[in-house]
Amino acid sequence: MTNNEEVNWGPQIHEQFVRQAKWTESVRNKIYPQINLRGAKKVLEIGCGTGIITDELRKRTRAKITAVDHDKSMLSFAEENVKNVNFKRENVEKLSMRSGMFDIVLCQYLFLWLSKPEKAIKEMSRVCKKRGFVVALAEPDYGGWLEYPEYNLGKYHTDYLKSEGADPFMGRKLKTLFETANLDTSIGVIAQVWDKENLLMNIEQEWRLIYESQLISKEEFRNKLIEEKEIINENKRTIFIPVFYAIGRKR
Repeated sequence: MTNNEEVNWGPQIHEQFVRQAKWTESVRNKIYPQINLRGAKKVLEIGCGTGIITDELRKRTRAKITAVDHDKSMLSFAEENVKNVNFKRENVEKLSMRSGMFDIVLCQYLFLWLSKPEKAIKEMSRVCKKRGFVVALAEPDYGGWLEYPEYNLGKYHTDYLKSEGADPFMGRKLKTLFETANLDTSIGVIAQVWDKENLLMNIEQEWRLIYESQLISKEEFRNKLIEEKEIINENKRTIFIPVFYAIGRKR
């Protein structure tokens, strides 16, 4: 997520958030019962973006939900599309909420974009109640990207994330990060290989991001798509990236 208010990021990036949410839905369905989402009274979502996970939370619990992000455009998009949620513009490194307010504090695809994740996790822990839960629903680790045949898609994505100031290796760091914030932490990993249907559905957008980031030329983009679609249709393409999650309970 970028912090450029002059660009209407909401509608542009919403599709990408929808795709990410679908990839990780099965794991969220396992996490929610573990943290008693249904029985929570107050839930805080950090980095809500365009409200994809926010809307899911609203449908899963009767809790009072607060959702925050630093980006004005994405918050406006979320407010228009998700009702009965208190949306606020906040800096996760210095939240305005008082300590111990929330039963659950959670995020998805957040920490890799933060320049100071240690400060953020400590703030998330601060506003969480004792014995409450702080949860990272999904954080990728591009260092574990595997693909065959090798078209360097993973390397391009890693380079793109680094150029945007993100940490493409955040997934492996979650347990250490959470333990520094007074949280008893367990982690897991989504070990999912894209099937043929998902590859055909997502591959163009994956390469388009690389092209629009000016890491490849228009001609290279076209050629990559031709190669990809041919080999995917032959069912000979493999792409795997580990996505980690962390459940922390405040001591």
